[in-house]
Amino acid sequence: MGERSRWIADLDARPGDAPELADRILRRLVDAGIVVAGRTDCVLGDVSGGHAPGPAAGSVVMGDPAGFPDVWPNGMEIDVGRGAYYGTMREDDRVRCPRCGAWLPFETVLDAVEEWQDGGPDSLACARCGVRTGFNGWRWPVPCAFAELGLRFWNWPPLSEAFVADLAARLGHRLVAGSFGT
Repeated sequence: MGERSRWIADLDARPGDAPELADRILRRLVDAGIVVAGRTDCVLGDVSGGHAPGPAAGSVVMGDPAGFPDVWPNGMEIDVGRGAYYGTMREDDRVRCPRCGAWLPFETVLDAVEEWQDGGPDSLACARCGVRTGFNGWRWPVPCAFAELGLRFWNWPPLSEAFVADLAARLGHRLVAGSFGT
């Protein structure tokens, strides 16, 4: 079985605010029983553990809440700092300029995204119209977000729209949700 992650990215979180927002989100999810407070080995990557599903985890996913998968990895991680969140892309997918519709191949955009993650600018210049637009302003073929704060849910069923909307309302921020993997 391939690994899959569901993600939610906060487009409005700023670097100075992201740690406090992450704490608020975690408290909310722990208090609601969606995840457990303590960190365990339940996520992939370079993070120091994640938060395992709590007894109410099934309440925030689509489908049968009783059918929540018991697999590893199955936790939630909170990412603070520049992060790129996107769905499964193909080599020939195109990213389109929001002004003129000109396109760039996704593989070309990856260099600019990696530069941004290392502290570079958050924008692409269109080769046709010359307008420089932030990554989140471009039209992507699948849900994408470039953010200072994000949540990853490893091998969870699809997250409900109501859950994402509730988090957005509590934060007063624009959130984008998507998934990655098989």
